Amino acid sequence: MSAEAPSTKDWWDKWESVAKILAGVCAAVGAIAIPWFINQYTEANRKSQVYVQMMTEREKSDTSIRENMFKALLDGYLQTLKEDVKREDLESFRKRIVFLELLAVNFQEFFNAKPLFEEVYEKLVKHRDAAKDEPSRSAWMALEKKITGVSKETASRQATTLNTIGDSVVFTMRKGEMGCVRLYEKVGIETLRKRDGITRFKSFENGECLRGREEQEEGKAGTPTPMSQDQNGTQSLIARGYDKRQSIELRVVEVTEASAAVQVTVYADFFDGTRYVGSEPGRGFPVNVSYFDLPYMDNIKLADGNRFALILKGIYRGSGGDESAEADIEAIRFRNDFMSLRDRPLFEEMLKKLQQSPTTR
Repeated sequence: MSAEAPSTKDWWDKWESVAKILAGVCAAVGAIAIPWFINQYTEANRKSQVYVQMMTEREKSDTSIRENMFKALLDGYLQTLKEDVKREDLESFRKRIVFLELLAVNFQEFFNAKPLFEEVYEKLVKHRDAAKDEPSRSAWMALEKKITGVSKETASRQATTLNTIGDSVVFTMRKGEMGCVRLYEKVGIETLRKRDGITRFKSFENGECLRGREEQEEGKAGTPTPMSQDQNGTQSLIARGYDKRQSIELRVVEVTEASAAVQVTVYADFFDGTRYVGSEPGRGFPVNVSYFDLPYMDNIKLADGNRFALILKGIYRGSGGDESAEADIEAIRFRNDFMSLRDRPLFEEMLKKLQQSPTTR
């Protein structure tokens, strides 16, 4: 018994010594580690505040510059109108086109200059038609070509940018013709099949979006289904949980020198996996597609939250006059999260930097 007692005491003494050493080590580590973690957190927070402050100050500076520049350009344009309202010669219109080009290039995401372009273009056409000799007529036609060229170039740049967050298709239509644009993602359109299970969808198809309307029984190709319930109480496709995509049906009503009047009907297309089930038509509405439309501003929101824009690429007139005129149109579908594309990449870059850990910066 006397031998066991000292042994037990020695064992407890050893553990007490170890515990004291561990406590000292932990206290020392804590004294070093806790201030280090606090310092790292403070540094990360400080960097975040610096990023936000820099972005805020830069945005304020850019906004001030844009405001002053916009005011100067618009005042200059209005002053030109005031001075040349009676003259309206070739030189006065050249000045207006230069001002409009500056507005379109620098403020395309904030200002829709379409009405100004259309006003100048209409006056140019009027002067062209009133020209008394061929040289004068050619001079006015050159200005027509210049103003439409400025607008088409701006629209083309915007379309190129929007195609990075969406898809597009270019097609040609004549007066009275109909076409169907499938606003599907190009990545998945090749996998989608029609009811026969063999025929695939295309981005653009001539004719109506729904065909064979005389076939009323469900399951036949192209049969429309009511939005809620039909007379027999058939449940709407939208309530059955099918995957939904959007199509637009276009009917060209008229083609002029710088625009095409189009009747648009939006369809909701439903798919069971990759196989087409049916469609439900929406309400039709008229759209005037002209050279002066800018997709940043002139776009239409769909029911699924995405947007689409129609861009007039060119008009070709044959010997048959208006009846034989053809319009090249580009349809672009892009995500609804589109915002100011000039600032958006900078904003995303800032968020990425804020989300990075201090060790990866």
